Parts: sequence; C-alpha cells; structure tokens
Amino acid sequence: RVVSTQSTGDLTTKYGSWVSDRDVMSYAMYPSVFEEYATHYNTYGDVSKLTSDMVLKPVDIGKEYTYTLDKGKRFYITPVAIGQVDPATASQDIFFELNGEPKRITVQNTSSESTVQSRPKADPKLKNQVGAPMSASVLEVRVAPGSKVATGDTLCMLSAMKMEMIVASPVCGTVTGVEVNGGESVSAQDLLFTISTET
Repeated sequence: RVVSTQSTGDLTTKYGSWVSDRDVMSYAMYPSVFEEYATHYNTYGDVSKLTSDMVLKPVDIGKEYTYTLDKGKRFYITPVAIGQVDPATASQDIFFELNGEPKRITVQNTSSESTVQSRPKADPKLKNQVGAPMSASVLEVRVAPGSKVATGDTLCMLSAMKMEMIVASPVCGTVTGVEVNGGESVSAQDLLFTISTET
C-alpha cells in the first residue's frame, strides 16, 4: 500500500540537500524515526564514524581519541578543558587538541535552560536559505513574506562588534519566510530568510 507521497524535493526543502532517494524510502516506511534521525543529523552532522565510547559516555579530559574519517584520513582528538556554562545562551566552550593543534568550539548544554531563542540553522548548500553571517543583533528587517527581491537586494541590517552590515539576497525570487524581527539577537548560520527562486 502507499504509505507516503513525500518526494525527494519535499524532504530536501525541509531537511537539506543531503536527503537521497533512499532517505525518502526510509521516511515512507518509518516517518517518525526518519524525522528524529534528520533532526539529529542537522544538529550534529554525520556521527556514523564515531566510536561507541565517544557517543555513549562523556569524554575523558586528557585522553587521546582516534577518529578515522576515511582510509588514510585519521584524526587524533584530545579533550583539554570544558568551560563554564553561559547562563544567557546555555552554551559552553570546549577546548581540545586536533592532531596536536589547540582548538575551541562552542556547544549547547542541553541540561541548562537558555534565555535566548533557539533558531533553526540555514543549510549553506541551499541558496534559497539565508543565514546570519555571524552572531549579531538585528537592526532592521526590510522585507516581508511575499516581497519580490533581486540578487543583491538588502534583506536586513545587522549590528556586530560596533559595525553595521547588510544581509543581501543571494538569489532572485519571492521571500517566503522571515524568521527574525528587529531588535532580536541571532547566532552564526541562524536561518533568517527563505526565498522561493523564480524559474
């Protein structure tokens, strides 16, 4: 029997360009399971090559972990320190060494509550999704759903590090989604606008 009429294009629009025909079949048979998987994939990326001890239990500070991405591509990761949780964003810095080089990333602490709104991220592979170029405050939004825009038109104005910047439309089309308002704060790659391209 027909379980779903969802197409590859529909799921690509919803979850990103990584969706394949095989994923559509998975969705048709187990829609709730696939939706959970897709949300996890978009949040954390492809974790299929991580070892079980890196996923199922906390990492040990000072212990070296080996991550093999592909044949001949091996990474050595050593956790160094974990920063304090920022109460405003429920995020914290993780310090580690990657192949001997010091690195730092900021992650969300899911056990802490944040006072900042969590937003979906723009897929950089989809030209019709416009993401924030960096963490900033929204000064002004110049379009609304239904607005016609040309490539290079100003969508909104942001302020960061005492500088103002323009977020311009990368494509020609019609604005179908506006995810921000003036006065709000956004993080890097937060989804700001969705544009339906004209053919």
